[in-house]
Amino acid sequence: MKKVLSVDDSRVVRTMVARCLQAYGCQIIDAENGQEGIEAAKRERPDLILLDVTMPVMDGKTALAELRKNPATKEIPVIMLTAESGKDLVMEIAKLGVAGYIVKPFTQESFDKHVSKVLGVPEQRAAIGPVNSNAVLVVDDSERVLEAAKAAIKDAVGAVHTALGGKEAIELYRKHRPGVVVIDLAMPDIDGFQTLKAIKELGGASHFVALSVRGDTTAKEKATEAGFAAVVEKPFQAGDLIAQLKLAAPSKIDESENWVLDQEGCPVIVFPEPHSKSFGRFFSLVQKRLRALAEDGNDKLILDLAVCTEVNAALTRILVDILSDARTLGLRTAICAPNETVVTALKAISETREAVYAGTRAAALQGLA
Repeated sequence: MKKVLSVDDSRVVRTMVARCLQAYGCQIIDAENGQEGIEAAKRERPDLILLDVTMPVMDGKTALAELRKNPATKEIPVIMLTAESGKDLVMEIAKLGVAGYIVKPFTQESFDKHVSKVLGVPEQRAAIGPVNSNAVLVVDDSERVLEAAKAAIKDAVGAVHTALGGKEAIELYRKHRPGVVVIDLAMPDIDGFQTLKAIKELGGASHFVALSVRGDTTAKEKATEAGFAAVVEKPFQAGDLIAQLKLAAPSKIDESENWVLDQEGCPVIVFPEPHSKSFGRFFSLVQKRLRALAEDGNDKLILDLAVCTEVNAALTRILVDILSDARTLGLRTAICAPNETVVTALKAISETREAVYAGTRAAALQGLA
């Protein structure tokens, strides 16, 4: 069994790395800084080191220099992890003689692009093709639910595939590689959690959405912990599903301006993907709706960032402006952000540090109670 040493001061990032390494069937060793990483490398002699650039005690570049000085570790392949992707930094990393670099936050595909060059492509991933961002797979043991889901999203994506259970879903995923997979949590043959695990082992960068019985808060919490990006309650509205398709089919979904939904009587503003074409006009349209929401007697508001996988300047600026306007209008606000990397980044910004955060809309609503 191959060994991989993961060196990063962020527990969240180390968890992400461990998830991405699952399909490689390797032993994972963790270290929280460069100094610990050097000691672990000497002791364990890993086949690969994933080394963060910015860390306390000893940063990644210093640690790499020390690794290269030691005859026992100098030949170990190293892939750097960095939160920046600027040309100057990339050139600097390239000069260090590493096997590659990965920009955080990363997807399974960007991770595999570099790691597979060292560890090889896992067999179960080599046999299937790339993700089709214009396809959606819906998995549920109820034909009625499948028909309702298909009717809700058929005009928003290129193809909708349906499966009546986990086993069928796994085979359809192998064949079609949909960009979004919607999975019912409670199914008789293989439940939603087992189905998610099996599909993730096939690799790719799909966006996973759970279907849950309305009001089942325990299932929602477990779904977020398991790796679902969002949870949609049944019976669902068309807009709830459409909001979760933006990662898979931005060219079609971004034209939909259905950004204001409802969560048990509380308005929800669903943010589009920050790099999408619609993001530029998003704020001006939502800004008009905020006053209308307040005038209609609303005193609560949920900002849904489920499709956001990174925090950039545009997202930060618009989020801060919406929070400021909502506060002025007397709207108490909570942020729904299932992605831990996004939450960590937002909590590092003074204007968004004290916001109420939750992994699901239901939890966000509870936080505003």
